[in-house]
Amino acid sequence: MDITSTPAEHQDRGIRRASWIALALLVPVVVGAGLVTLSTTRASGCVTYGVECADVPDGSIPGSFLAALLLGILAVAWPRKLLPFASARGWLLGLHGAAQLMTAALILSFA
Repeated sequence: MDITSTPAEHQDRGIRRASWIALALLVPVVVGAGLVTLSTTRASGCVTYGVECADVPDGSIPGSFLAALLLGILAVAWPRKLLPFASARGWLLGLHGAAQLMTAALILSFA
């Protein structure tokens, strides 16, 4: 922490750094969940024969992925001076994490 930054600015930089990490992990989490799902017998039967497919609503996986992506980008890129309240970046990071977990859970529900 340099001499000119306040504790709030220092905390905001830490949350922004965590947001970068969470955003960078979005694609590996989705790919990993997809690989785990495709390695199951049920998923292979669904892909090959169209039997025992999960009842996940159409568009829910891409929708939750796009929500996670948008929330992650907002958490990283929103200027600190334009945040509506001091803990807004933390809330965005938390919502990004929830959307990322929802995306992985929806993908894994095919297993």
